[in-house]
Amino acid sequence: MTFHLFHINEIYSNADGAVQFIELVGDSDHQGFWTGHSLTSSDGTNTNTYSFTTDLPNQATNGKAVLVATQGFADLGIVTPDYIIPNGFLFTTNGTVNFPGLQGGPVSYAALSTVGSLVVGSGSTVNTPTPTNFAGITGSLFGNVISGTDGPDNLSGTAGSDGIQAGAANDTINGGTGDDTINGGAGIDTAVFSSALENYSVSGTTTTSSDLSFTVSGIDGNDTLFEMERLRFTDKNLALDLKDGQAANSSIRIIGAAFGPATIEEHPDYVGVGLNLFDSGQSMLNVSQLAVDVMGNLPNDDFVDTVYQNVVGTAPSVTDHDFFTGWLEDGVYTQAQLLEIAANTEINAISTGLEGYLLSGIAFV
Repeated sequence: MTFHLFHINEIYSNADGAVQFIELVGDSDHQGFWTGHSLTSSDGTNTNTYSFTTDLPNQATNGKAVLVATQGFADLGIVTPDYIIPNGFLFTTNGTVNFPGLQGGPVSYAALSTVGSLVVGSGSTVNTPTPTNFAGITGSLFGNVISGTDGPDNLSGTAGSDGIQAGAANDTINGGTGDDTINGGAGIDTAVFSSALENYSVSGTTTTSSDLSFTVSGIDGNDTLFEMERLRFTDKNLALDLKDGQAANSSIRIIGAAFGPATIEEHPDYVGVGLNLFDSGQSMLNVSQLAVDVMGNLPNDDFVDTVYQNVVGTAPSVTDHDFFTGWLEDGVYTQAQLLEIAANTEINAISTGLEGYLLSGIAFV
């Protein structure tokens, strides 16, 4: 059983070392036992070491690529790495990469280009890196990769196709022209575009409630967005944080239940108020109370009839009216608590059209 009949095919790093990858390719089968072995990167003075704790998925390794990459690379969503190394693992100058028994020996380089990847076999740099993982999935890395910090950043792309990876905090990102891939990371992040919304198409793609990306196509190019909460156009804003528990989702639910589904699009200013409140840390109950106040602190009878009509789409039966009014009259719930319950129901999600907004965004001012 061996593990080492591999050669390094491609090495890449962006300027700050946040986005890096090493692609190794197998020269024989039955080379998948990697547990306990280490990959090293050195600049002659300092050495970074990554120890493998798992083997490859199988022993059919001949001609198979293994992708070892940083989390910054993984966050771009191009290709899933087989192993994650720390950001900055590779030295960008005077570097040497080694793996036990590496075919051809350690790979040394004077400098890594930050606009392309080093193809080790030819000793040349290609302008479009093509990382490939063990499953055979490959992709193209962008001509320019830009990384943010864990603080609030204002990031700008180039006229070409960029990969922009923001960090934590609330970031503002302008990809510029070109076909960009932008990951907002944690926080409330805003992508900025150069023209009015009518000059773009916005569409979401989802496979699960937690896996959602957006494509924005228009005069700035075709951009793919991950972990992006807001879009800013010259005439309108769109909120994309519409998954359960997120600010736009909660805002739409309360507006629909308190004022009716039509109000969501008729009053983008209401959506904006909701976003500001939730962004500032207000709870669903606190915002529900503010909505009750705006409704005019209706008598319990009128409150139940109004919310029921907004959520269900019909007036309540006498039995339903008396049941919910009884909760209020007996002090089981306050109006704000009952509004929160109604807002969070599945029927309210349907009546407000949340599923459609999830893939298109909702306008706000």
